Amino acid sequence: MPQDLSISRLRSAYTDNSLKPIDVITDFYSRLHPQDGTFVAVTPLETAKSRCRELEGIPSADRPPLWGVPFAVKDNIDVEGFPTTAACQAFSYQPQDSAPAVQALLNAGAIMVGKTNMDQFAAGLVGTRTPFGTAPNCFDPRFIPGGSSSGSGVAVGSGLVSFALGTDTAGSGRIPAGLNGCVGLKGTVGRVSTTGVVPACASLDCLTCFATCVRDAATVVQIMQEAGNLEDPNWRVPPPNFMEQQYMGGGFTFGVPNAEHLDFSGPGGPALATKYHELFKEAIKRLEKQGGRLVEIDFTPFATVAKLLYESAFIAERYSGIRNFLEKTQAQKPTEEEVAQDPRLERVIGAILSGAVKFSATDVYDGNVKLKSLKAKARVEMSKVDMLLVPTALHHYTVQEIAEEERHSDKVTWARNAKLGRFTNFVNLLDMCAVAVPSGLYQHPPIGGGLLGDLTLSDEVTKRRALLEEGENSQPTLPFGVTMITNAWRDNWVCEIASRFHRDSGLGCGPAGHAVQHQPKKGC
Repeated sequence: MPQDLSISRLRSAYTDNSLKPIDVITDFYSRLHPQDGTFVAVTPLETAKSRCRELEGIPSADRPPLWGVPFAVKDNIDVEGFPTTAACQAFSYQPQDSAPAVQALLNAGAIMVGKTNMDQFAAGLVGTRTPFGTAPNCFDPRFIPGGSSSGSGVAVGSGLVSFALGTDTAGSGRIPAGLNGCVGLKGTVGRVSTTGVVPACASLDCLTCFATCVRDAATVVQIMQEAGNLEDPNWRVPPPNFMEQQYMGGGFTFGVPNAEHLDFSGPGGPALATKYHELFKEAIKRLEKQGGRLVEIDFTPFATVAKLLYESAFIAERYSGIRNFLEKTQAQKPTEEEVAQDPRLERVIGAILSGAVKFSATDVYDGNVKLKSLKAKARVEMSKVDMLLVPTALHHYTVQEIAEEERHSDKVTWARNAKLGRFTNFVNLLDMCAVAVPSGLYQHPPIGGGLLGDLTLSDEVTKRRALLEEGENSQPTLPFGVTMITNAWRDNWVCEIASRFHRDSGLGCGPAGHAVQHQPKKGC
């Protein structure tokens, strides 16, 4: 079996008869670990084989574009025959039909192999906010897989599937890509219909694609887009010249966050923060070699918008999306404390949603006024450049570090999750599109060393060192990714630049594509 499950590679193998869909599916089941937290439900093997036989009955000349390509679907997206849980067992329901976007992929010949794990109700960027266990980061399971589309990012990064669907409200289609070394494409808001998707923030939600390369992700998103229709309230009509906006080479301008926003500090210590800075500088240089010209911008409007999503009345839309579920057993609207302590919810999810209760309708309008002002300021900055280049994530936390904040502390906090959203939360609020791609690779530097070094270590850094030294590999190799962001309906343009950038990086997908062999960890 080829390690590369890209669509083009499979198509070539199918064409020369060196491979059949049944071979790919059989290999998937042989490598699958059903209880490791990546999948919450898997297509029965006999059902998958039946699908292969159905596809193999299609004459080669009539094969649709995704013929025999295996894919997975995040568990807040409806697939006929599977319950939709959104990582909350009490919420689970059986959909009558697949989401239109999923059905379009099935019609295009793809093979759906299972539903993937996620942060509950798609509220999170860490991948640990789930009752189904944390999907193991494909480079090192001690580190978070990213969320909320954790299982989808891991499934692609691990080479189990060619692509996987996720959703993205605040970065859930990008963070798992960056932390698992694969591509994550989040198109313009509304480009792909979100009908059949459990809403997180209905006005901002996007259906996204994780893939081995940008071209594959763009192909999948284009097929899903075509499932939309004028009667669908969750789909936007593309502008007439949308498909013509292609990057054909030549110069372009880009902006990056100001120094005060590039805070790479964290439990990994100063040496790791320095390494992140170096990796981002390398990404800037690579983009300049492609023809990009760096232009100074003020990143403050974007950073301020990012904070609005969780720190203002906009959080009320998250409550609204599952309001019927939250209030089903209540005689009246639950109090902030009742939501926070709802036993059906993950502890941190209850704490987040409870924050919506304190806001009024007036607060929502006030928030919209503030957002309108910030949009204008962001528009001024975007008039100076063609796109933004940002680190996909500012730090790669461990599962233990997230648990300390969200599960084991007396008071639930989520500062580390919030830091992951620094360069993701603003994108949908500002009606932009984005694509996350692999950019570099690093070996976690040693922490401390010498008496003085040990004495100056913070508590969180000391704990990170202890965790890493417990295993057989105290300096794991991990991926570093960047994200390219631009204005709405320039998806194809930015995808071409991102595709060339990814190619020039010399990196593929996941550990195999980054030439990282299995890294042994004690107890894993």
